[in-house]
Amino acid sequence: MDTSPIVHELSLSCSPERAFEVFTAKMGAWWDPEFTGNPDTFTTITIDPRMRGQITERHSDGAEHDWGEVIAWDPPARVAFSFTLAQDRSFPTVVRATFVPSDAGTQVTFEHDGWTEYNAEARSKFGDWPYLLDRFARAAQG
Repeated sequence: MDTSPIVHELSLSCSPERAFEVFTAKMGAWWDPEFTGNPDTFTTITIDPRMRGQITERHSDGAEHDWGEVIAWDPPARVAFSFTLAQDRSFPTVVRATFVPSDAGTQVTFEHDGWTEYNAEARSKFGDWPYLLDRFARAAQG
């Protein structure tokens, strides 16, 4: 059973402020609708930008799916939230992203952590983070 964090590093040619904004406020623009409850009605993902703020997937038919709760909000340096998408809601994982200025623009460290014996079986569902993070990188640099 693998309980190690899923970690990805990205080097972006934009400011940390831009990367943070796109990762949080514009997540619905870069997230692939195929990774939602209903790709046909998906409209956006919203993050209430504060501690304990909700992360919500929204649909044109009025459906909403709660993905978790903000547990760290420090723009433009870092964000973290509990994460229940495609998992047993009783055992959420944690998504963290840090945004550090670099000579090229911004170094982003993405981490999906919090795997335990109770939720590690769901870990295999998250092999597409590189694809989603590439979509994020293109949106942030676009």
